[in-house]
Amino acid sequence: MRVIYEGHKLRKARLEAAIGSQKELAEKTGIPANIISDLERGKRQMSPTWAKRLAEAIGGNWTDFIDLTQ
Repeated sequence: MRVIYEGHKLRKARLEAAIGSQKELAEKTGIPANIISDLERGKRQMSPTWAKRLAEAIGGNWTDFIDLTQ
């Protein structure tokens, strides 16, 4: 299984949820701000675990943040 992720989706969802900073999102999710930064810039691969935690904080479905392909 391969996880494909486009970083702009997370940034857009964060801003639409009125979460202004990566630090604020980090506090809500327990994911370090540097990892959120890397995810938003597409520098790090999204994991299903992170996607689920982000979706809980931002709203929406965790699959919005990943595309699982075989």
